[in-house]
Amino acid sequence: MNVDTLAAKILKSSKSIRYVTIASLNGKILISEHRKNVKTTLTKSESKASLVMAGRSWKQRKSLAKKIGRCKYVIAEYDRVKRITLPAGQNHLIYITTDPKANVTSMINKVRKFR
Repeated sequence: MNVDTLAAKILKSSKSIRYVTIASLNGKILISEHRKNVKTTLTKSESKASLVMAGRSWKQRKSLAKKIGRCKYVIAEYDRVKRITLPAGQNHLIYITTDPKANVTSMINKVRKFR
C-alpha cells in the first residue's frame, strides 16, 4: 500500500484522529494529513522537532529489541492530545495524534492491520 493510501485510510478510520504523518526515522515527512476541522496546535518547526524526537526514541527502542523484543507502538498522552507512534517498515514511522478521549487501543489494532 502506498503512503498516500495508507494515510487516507488511517485518517478515515476514526473521527478522533486529528493528524496522520508518515515519516522516516530522521524526521523526513513522506506524507502528512489532517482532519479538515482540526485547529493546528504546534507550529511547523515544533511538529518537525516532535517527529525528530520520536524517530530518535524509536532508534533507541530498536537497539534494545534483541533483548526485549520489537516495540509494537508507543502512546504518549498529553492534556490536549494523545500521540500514537507505530513502525512502518524498518525505517519509517506512522505518527498519529488523536483527541484526548480517543480509544487508542482499537485504533492501534485497526492501523496494525492496514500495514
